[in-house]
Amino acid sequence: MAGAFGGFGDDEDDVLAPKEPQVTSQDPEERKAGRALRIKRRQEALKRAEQLSEVTFKEEEPGPIEQATSSAAEELQRLALDGTAKVTNVKVTTDEREVIRRTLFSDKMLASLAKIEEEAADAQIQYDAITANWDIMLEIKDPLDIDAAIKEQRIKCQELLEQKDNLIAELKQDLNRMDVGYYEDLEKQDKDIKELSDRIEKQITIMQRAYEKQLFLIEQAINIEREVMVDHNNKRWEALYKQRDKEEVAHLEFKFEQLEEHKLEIEAIMWDHHAKYREAKIELETLIQELQKELEKLKATCIINTEKIGYNYQVLKKREEENVFVRSQQKRKLNKMSDVANTLRSKIRKAAEDGAIEEIKANAEIVSLMQAMEDLEKKCRHFSHVNNYKFSQVWRMCGSRCAGLARRVRSAETALHAHVLAEPPPPPPPPPPKSPLSKYENEIPVKDIAALQSKEVGDPKNMATAEAKDRLVRHILQLVADNTGFLVEDRLLKLIEKYPLTSRNLCTLDSIFMALEIQAEEDIELMCKIFLNYAFCPICIGMEEHTSDMMEHSTTGIESQDDTHRVSVCAKGRGERSSSTRARSSVVRSISASTSRSVHVGFRGAESLSSTDQLLIAEADAILQKCGDPKVSTCPSESASEAGGSARRRGVTVSQTPALVTTRTNNPFLCPVGHYLEIESMQVLTALNEFMSVFVPPEKRKLYNILDSVQPPDFTTPSRKLTAQEIDQYWSQWKNQFPPEKDRFWDGLLSGLNNYLSILQERERIHNEVSQLRARNTALRRLVRGALPDLPARPAPSRAFTAPVPDLAPPPYKLPPI
Repeated sequence: MAGAFGGFGDDEDDVLAPKEPQVTSQDPEERKAGRALRIKRRQEALKRAEQLSEVTFKEEEPGPIEQATSSAAEELQRLALDGTAKVTNVKVTTDEREVIRRTLFSDKMLASLAKIEEEAADAQIQYDAITANWDIMLEIKDPLDIDAAIKEQRIKCQELLEQKDNLIAELKQDLNRMDVGYYEDLEKQDKDIKELSDRIEKQITIMQRAYEKQLFLIEQAINIEREVMVDHNNKRWEALYKQRDKEEVAHLEFKFEQLEEHKLEIEAIMWDHHAKYREAKIELETLIQELQKELEKLKATCIINTEKIGYNYQVLKKREEENVFVRSQQKRKLNKMSDVANTLRSKIRKAAEDGAIEEIKANAEIVSLMQAMEDLEKKCRHFSHVNNYKFSQVWRMCGSRCAGLARRVRSAETALHAHVLAEPPPPPPPPPPKSPLSKYENEIPVKDIAALQSKEVGDPKNMATAEAKDRLVRHILQLVADNTGFLVEDRLLKLIEKYPLTSRNLCTLDSIFMALEIQAEEDIELMCKIFLNYAFCPICIGMEEHTSDMMEHSTTGIESQDDTHRVSVCAKGRGERSSSTRARSSVVRSISASTSRSVHVGFRGAESLSSTDQLLIAEADAILQKCGDPKVSTCPSESASEAGGSARRRGVTVSQTPALVTTRTNNPFLCPVGHYLEIESMQVLTALNEFMSVFVPPEKRKLYNILDSVQPPDFTTPSRKLTAQEIDQYWSQWKNQFPPEKDRFWDGLLSGLNNYLSILQERERIHNEVSQLRARNTALRRLVRGALPDLPARPAPSRAFTAPVPDLAPPPYKLPPI
């Protein structure tokens, strides 16, 4: 009832609510009780009707439909209970786990506090001992003893600090373990949620199948019972038809016999009536004489009654005087009651004021709570942004490190192949994997999309757009003021007749907007947007009619033209083609709005249109199908079967009306050619009706805004959109950047290089020894050369006895760095 009548609430529900178990209830037990009550009442009614007979009526057995419905209800109730038990099991286990966790957490906290207090007491004792030693040290005079005491004090202080550090380390370990346990609990919670959702989905599918099965069984029982009843009723109807035929024949025979008897009886009755009439006439004449005598007697009694009425008048006058006295007493009582009513009104007024104050307090509290919610949302957005920023920074840092390591491995591999293996560098590894985070970062949020869509409307800074919009808005408001006079009171129209047109329009629009509950500028914008669909260009209508006449007169010539003309028209460019499409669609819209308004109201039928209108409508449909979508190619293909002739006609039309192609504009408030748009007065009520179907009053808008504000905010960030599978897949791709064959190759190469390194180290050691020996020999030669006399110079050996050593080293070339 509340949904049907809206304004009526719990009173009607209380009055109309069933006080007894109903047969149509959803509860099977209630349906059983309702059927039992119905059978009991039926038995009692039969017993009251037949009190003398002692016939006992058997209880009515339920039919197949009732049996099917009762069994279906029991089965569905059983499945529903099983489903709720399965779903609540997850919650019970989660609550139990949370209770255990809180118990362990409280025990750990108590143990940690006890440990901290014990350590603090021990540290205080040590600190007191250290401070007491300072006074003893002040009394020592020997520097060595002072130094020893200071060292001892330093050792004690270090022990105290180490004790504190150990306690801090233990507490940090406890915190780390708690963090690990927290993350494990989060994983368990996620698993529980997934399991709960799986169980809910399974239960939904089970209930759907059960409902379908029970519905099929009920329908089958209904069909069976229906067939039985139809057969039984058909047999009864046939028997009744036969019986009716027999009775009609017998009734006709009986009627004919009665007619003969009635004729004889009517003749006898007429003679009797004639005799009785004469007797009644004589009796009535005697009765009239007696009535005249009684009339004389009544006149005498009337005279006597007039005297009695005069006496009664005097009595009533005295009673009226008494009533005046009684009225004065009642007025005094009424004044007293009015005083009581005034006191009650004052109490009610005071209670209303107190209620208003409480309402103001509640509103202030609601405002504060809403402000707190907004602050919390801001903090949540800030933290989500910070977490996303940190996650992305760590993600990029790890990605850059992986890329750097991959480059270093690649450079090392190239150097090894060049320096050690003397081979060309191997093929480069596959490119680095694409980060899945960039996919979510490049997505535009929904609110940004709405902002971009709102920015796509015409630029208000453009003077031409603003002027066209203002002119169209004034035209729309003038039409609304002229065609919606039924929303304005007649007295107001009479009062504003003597004022100028602008003042009259202002008053009329104010009254109309008050009737329609239009209060904001956004409502006017919405109304203009709705009315814009009904706008047309009157200038372009005449041009299109002229082109249609030209097409009618030159149909045969146009069909004989070749495709070169169409190619020349289609080659004017993509921008010109799109603007021409806009012009043609505007012209079609203007034609449909001016003739039968078929775009928004609907055609009455193709039979009521002329051949010219049908030709224009067909061409408009072809244009909208071919050129309405900007993704369609600019030039129509030659293989189009349905639009071949219309394409040629469009080419001729465009060539004969260059004004439609030369000047183009993207202003939505102007014709594509640049003309001002107009709206016919016959379309005002249609557009206004469409506006009222879309318009939302301010009261409902406030409610919708409150409902929108109650909706939970969205704190999703690109980092939260990442799944664990994507993260594992991305880093596993980095891990598998180099195949395992290369790892085995590098391990073997590393072992070989390590062996070769020992050989090189031995060679370096021998080379150093040789260098030292050469230096010693040089020094000894220098000393010996100074002590011994100069020997005669030997002739230089001839070069004939020396064999040159060939240089077999490869030519030097630049190697990559190691």
